[in-house]
This record gives sequence, C-alpha cells and structure tokens, in this order.
Amino acid sequence: MKRILAVLPFLLLVAACNQAEAPADTAVTASQSEAMENAEKPAMAMTHLVITHKVADAEQWLAAWSGENSRHDLFKANGAAHVHTVQSPTDPNLTGLIIAVKDMDALNAMLESEEGQAAAAADGVDMESMQVLIDAK
Repeated sequence: MKRILAVLPFLLLVAACNQAEAPADTAVTASQSEAMENAEKPAMAMTHLVITHKVADAEQWLAAWSGENSRHDLFKANGAAHVHTVQSPTDPNLTGLIIAVKDMDALNAMLESEEGQAAAAADGVDMESMQVLIDAK
C-alpha cells in the first residue's frame, strides 16, 4: 500500500500532462498518432493470425527464422509486431506462425509480393498446404 501511495502523485502528474494541449508547433500528425497507437497497443489487442503449412525440410525452414536477417526482420518490417514459430511434435515438417499484426495491409502486400513468394519458396514452404486462421469475432 505504501508503494501505491508513493507513486500516486507521479501518476496524477502524468495524467495531468496527458490532458494538457500540446503547443501548435509540437502537435502530433495523424500518421504519428496512428504510429503511436500501434506502438503502444498491447499484443493481445492486435489482430492475430495463425498460419500453418508443410515444409520440405523443417531444419531449413527453422534456420530461416534464426539469426541476423531472419524472416522475423522481414515480417516486422511489413506489418507484424511479433512472430512466433511453431512446429508439430509428431510431424516436424508441419510448421506454422503465430503473428500479432499491427498493419494487415502491409503484411498481406508482403506475403503476396515477389519478395514474400521468393522467401516462402526458398524456405521450402508448400503453398498448397497453407492454412490461415484469424481471430474469431
């Protein structure tokens, strides 16, 4: 309880500052506001996708998601906030992604682009086996 009381004046100050109007020269543009909303949005508030697919070689696919210049970088540069890789314990070549999406249009554009298609092909993804699930409403 003492900790809460000690922090309360600080929280009240932050709340007051957030309610104050910004000077005209420091006003936030609509695109900056949208970027801040997306950056501050908790992962559970974002749209989530689950993508499953078969791959030719699970080790090759997993290697593409590891280290520098991994597929994580490609996805994060194109609308994904977080990407987790998953793999079936009984069929190692059945793999998938759980993606927290902050910009669905950018992610879809990348997945449909030549770059996205080339990445999937290089990683051995069987496009015919791909299934996409999205948050239920």
